[in-house]
Amino acid sequence: MATDQPVNRDGYVHESPFSELMDMRVSDPDDGSSMVVMPINPSHLQQAGRVQGGIVVALADYAMFRAIRPLLKDGESTTTIELKVNFLAAAEKGELTGTAKIISAGRQLMVGEMEVRDQDGKLIAQGLGTYMVLQPRN
Repeated sequence: MATDQPVNRDGYVHESPFSELMDMRVSDPDDGSSMVVMPINPSHLQQAGRVQGGIVVALADYAMFRAIRPLLKDGESTTTIELKVNFLAAAEKGELTGTAKIISAGRQLMVGEMEVRDQDGKLIAQGLGTYMVLQPRN
């Protein structure tokens, strides 16, 4: 992770170009869970005016990364190896909140649950993901 994190005009710190592009705003405890808020903007919408499914999956995946991050040892990183997401409702405006929690933290694999809700608390998507812990290269 870069030490010079970009700060947007609202004062939020984005840890990567991807989180900045998506305007994902982080609020994480250090306990194997996370919460990421993302305002819905017009570029997130598909032709019918609803948030495109890949955007919802990206938010859920990023929330899971944020939940895993404090559990990693120095030099370790992680990569997604499997995601299953069920879409339960459409989102159109406001903001989405992705939450995640780790349900199994092994040395090589971590499994977690994720949810995406709209600003009214309606469940938009629910998923399960498996992530591989990558060891530092020597």
